[in-house]
Amino acid sequence: MEDKKFIESLNEKNYIFRIGEVSKMTDVSPRQLRYWEQKGYIHSVRSEKMATRVFDHKNFVMVKLIKFYLDQDYSLTVSISKARKRMAEVSLTHDMVIAMHHGFVEKDGKTLMDMGYFDDKKQKRLYGYLNDDGHVSYLVE
Repeated sequence: MEDKKFIESLNEKNYIFRIGEVSKMTDVSPRQLRYWEQKGYIHSVRSEKMATRVFDHKNFVMVKLIKFYLDQDYSLTVSISKARKRMAEVSLTHDMVIAMHHGFVEKDGKTLMDMGYFDDKKQKRLYGYLNDDGHVSYLVE
């Protein structure tokens, strides 16, 4: 139960950044950020603690992605489209990992992530771990 509380405390929704911080971290000017916000590409949130414009983690990542694609010489329109598609993939990946994470176990000197039941009869569990080469390996028990 403590692990679950800890993981919940790391919720990216808890991370907010002022426009100046986002500008410095992404190398996108505050003026450009305001323009993207005006166009609806990104969204600021109002914080009860701060009267200034702040961005949550999701919008910070969106800015990073847009900037990445712009730096690859894509137009703003294409960069926005690619960033939105990538954000949807990241969101789905995040949701799947959170749903399948059932804690960690130690076996044979390795830390394995318990990914839940592998079979419909709920008799075998799937575990994943990083092998010595840094690649994901799986174990069914």
